[in-house]
Amino acid sequence: MPRANSKLYNFRTRVWYKILHQPIRLKPVYDSHTKDPILTVVFLHGISATSDTWRTTIRQFTKNSDLKNIRFIALDLLGFGAALQSKWLDYDYDDYDRALDSTLKHLRITSPVVLIGHSMGSLIAADYAVNFQPSVDLSHLILVSPPILLSEELAKLPDRVYTKSYASLHKLAQDKPVMEVIANFIQRFSSFSSRYIKTPAFGRSMDNIILNHNNYRTFTKLRIPTLIIHGHFDPLVIRSNLKHLADVNSKYINFISVMGHHDISAQKRSKILIELKKILREEKAS
Repeated sequence: MPRANSKLYNFRTRVWYKILHQPIRLKPVYDSHTKDPILTVVFLHGISATSDTWRTTIRQFTKNSDLKNIRFIALDLLGFGAALQSKWLDYDYDDYDRALDSTLKHLRITSPVVLIGHSMGSLIAADYAVNFQPSVDLSHLILVSPPILLSEELAKLPDRVYTKSYASLHKLAQDKPVMEVIANFIQRFSSFSSRYIKTPAFGRSMDNIILNHNNYRTFTKLRIPTLIIHGHFDPLVIRSNLKHLADVNSKYINFISVMGHHDISAQKRSKILIELKKILREEKAS
């Protein structure tokens, strides 16, 4: 969001977070504050979106009596929504993982945690589980529409596809009519918002997260139960990559494909609900 004195703001935040090494905390836009929860569910949105991605899902889940023992939290990720936005941030996994961890620690979560990520949020959740040491008891991942590239030797074609469908928006941002046409097209099947295209968060997150060739390897190293949910008609995710990951890491990854595009369809929401009920039963039995 624009600020009255962005130069002063960026200087202050750089000193506070970068030089003094103070932890960056994400904005918990929603917290159900459930008393004595058995499980805590944290929602992470995708690139160029906000926690609004999960608004319908949270509204339905909090009204479901079967999920009354779950604490629901929705966060705005760095660079988007109400979270910190600064030019000096790298918007790489280190930035996102550290901010996520410091936020979860600050929220004083005492129950096992399920991270539910959409698109880029799925990639961040997986990296946090594999390449970071979480301060919380991270028990499960539910990853919706993760845009996974193949391993390095097979990544050239997918990389070109993603560059055309996502990264080119950042380059086209100067040509407003063209940018708006493409952005409006993508918004038809995604929570993507064109308002962030010109921001450092968009371009750097594209390079460091979405187009990161280590994503495939990270998913092969997952060692907690993970459900990947894919939409049949998703033009931004390569289904065969997800299916192959589930085959390679079959002990921890379960893959399902349902009706829908890239966003959170009713069918995807239904699968998330089923999985949460299953996890909750397991926690009650343990």
